Amino acid sequence: MTETDIKILVAVLGAFISLIIAVINYLATQKTQAEVEAQKAGFAKELETMKGEIAQKKSEGDARRDYEYEARKRLYQECEPLLFQLYELSENALHRIYGLARTARIGKLESKSSWLAGQGYYMASTIYNLLAPAAVYKLIQRRLTFVDLTVEPRVRSHYILAKLISWSFTDAFEFARCEPKQDYDPDVSGWIKLRKNNPEQYWRQGVPVGRLDVAAEGLIIREAAGSLRLRSFGEFETEYYDQNSPIGAGFSILTDMFLHFHPKARPVLWRMLVSQAHIYEALLEASEKGVAEHAVSVKPFPENKRGNFDWRSKNYGATDEAVLVEPFAVAVEYLKAKLGAQFIAGGNGV
Repeated sequence: MTETDIKILVAVLGAFISLIIAVINYLATQKTQAEVEAQKAGFAKELETMKGEIAQKKSEGDARRDYEYEARKRLYQECEPLLFQLYELSENALHRIYGLARTARIGKLESKSSWLAGQGYYMASTIYNLLAPAAVYKLIQRRLTFVDLTVEPRVRSHYILAKLISWSFTDAFEFARCEPKQDYDPDVSGWIKLRKNNPEQYWRQGVPVGRLDVAAEGLIIREAAGSLRLRSFGEFETEYYDQNSPIGAGFSILTDMFLHFHPKARPVLWRMLVSQAHIYEALLEASEKGVAEHAVSVKPFPENKRGNFDWRSKNYGATDEAVLVEPFAVAVEYLKAKLGAQFIAGGNGV
C-alpha cells in the first residue's frame, strides 16, 4: 500500500469516525430533547393538578367561611338575647346568695321567725332568683338544634356555665363527698323525723334530675305565636302560692329544700350555692369588662371578697376555717372537676 493509499484510508476512516460521532451526538441530542419534553409534560401535569387542588381548597375555604358566617349570625340571633338575660339573672342570683348570708347574720333565718319558715315572699323570690338561670339554660338548650356552638367559643363557654349552674342542683351527694366530707343521707328510713334534729345529715339539700327539669320548665312560658320566654317573677309568684297550680306543685320539692334553710343547718346546700356564686361572679366580670371575643373562665373567690358569705350571728357561731375556707375549697374541687381548663386555679383563691 502506497503512502497515498494510506493517507486516503486515514482520511476515510477519520470521516467515518466523524460521521459516527455526529450520529451519536444527534441521537443524544434527540434523547435529551425527548427527556426535556417529557419532563415539561410532567411538570405541566403536576402544575394543573396543583391548580386544581388549590382551587378546590379555595372553594372549600370559601364554603367554610360562608358557613361560619351564617352560623355565627344565626347563633347571635338565637342566643345573644338569652346571654344578656343570663347576665342580669346572674347578678340577681349572686345577690340573693349574699342576701342569704346577710339574713342569717342578722338572725332572720333562725327558728320560727325565719324568713324561710314558710311559703312567703322571701321563699318565693329566693327560689325564683336561684332557679331562673336554670330556665335560661333550658331555653338555650332548645335552640341548639338551630345553631352550631363550635363556631363561637365565647357563647359555648356561657352555655357550659349555665348548664353547670342548672345541674349543680342535682349534685348534692358530690358536694357532700368533697373534703371535708359531710355525712348526708336524706333517703334513710325515717328521714322525716330524723331531719328535725339533724338537718345537716337528713334534710334533702339537692333536687333529683326529673324534678329539676319540671321546675325549670315551669319558669318557661310559650307565647301565642309559639315563641318561648322566661316567666317573670310576678307571673311566677301568682301561681307559686297556689298548691293546685303546676307551679305550686312543681316547686314543692324546692320549697322543702329551702324550708328553714340556714347555712349552718344545710352545709351541703350552702356548698352548692357558694360554688354557683363562683360561676355568677365569672359571668358578671365578663359582662362588665365586655370581653365579647373570649371564652369565660371561672376562678376562685379571692379572700378579700369572701366576707359577703359570712353568715355567723350571735346565736350561730363557727370558725373562720368552717365559714371562709372550707366551702371555697369544696367549690374549687367541684369546679375543677366539672370545668377542667375552663376553671383557673391560683391567685388569691384556695
